[in-house]
Amino acid sequence: MSGLQMTVSVAALIILTGAVCTSATTPSHYFHYIYGCYESTDVRVDMLLDEDVAAYADFSKDEIVWAMPHLPQAVIDFKQWVFGFAKSSIVHCHSVLGKARRAEPGAPKAQEAPDSYVYTRYKGEDGVMNTLFCLANHFYPPSINFTWTKNGAEVTEGVSNLRYLHNSDGTFHRISTLSFTPREGDVYSCSVEHQASRQPLTRSWKLQERASSMSPAAGFFVASLVLCLVGIGTGAYFFTKEPNRCLR
Repeated sequence: MSGLQMTVSVAALIILTGAVCTSATTPSHYFHYIYGCYESTDVRVDMLLDEDVAAYADFSKDEIVWAMPHLPQAVIDFKQWVFGFAKSSIVHCHSVLGKARRAEPGAPKAQEAPDSYVYTRYKGEDGVMNTLFCLANHFYPPSINFTWTKNGAEVTEGVSNLRYLHNSDGTFHRISTLSFTPREGDVYSCSVEHQASRQPLTRSWKLQERASSMSPAAGFFVASLVLCLVGIGTGAYFFTKEPNRCLR
């Protein structure tokens, strides 16, 4: 990957962020681009506001997709210029990548194996619709596959894969989601495949058995009642077995 960062000019920064630079109390923001090209000829361009992705270029639709809500109108109006800059980076990115190949023709490709985690949107309840998230993190290059299974059988319905996102260390993370209705006994698994991993990473999730809803005080009361009934029954047994005595 060839990754480059560029800070826009002060004038553009004012337009994009709507910042008022005359006030000493107004927080300043850092707006920059990250773009990279890969062996697959794909090119990614992300626009970051401080350290958060504000927008990214969708070259299949020839537009900028804003990832942040409630952006200033000035930023949205600047959309066409931003996409033009993103598109011009394609040629430059491939040029830099070509120079890197020629400089080190035999250099090994950088690879980083992912970590993976599975968690739910809400606390799992039997028969209540929920969402499972499968997070693959800290991997490079940005090419990864998710496979969902239910009780060992592959599941495709209700699956959605979100886009790749940058980490500050140059690696990537991506999330796959599964909409499902959990039932007791069902086991859901997410397998993550990446070229840097020797084998797929699989994480599983199943509905936890409900703990007893009886409180400690109620349990003590029930235990005491049982012991009391046992004592009454024992006393009645010995009373009926005692021989009759006649008065003299």
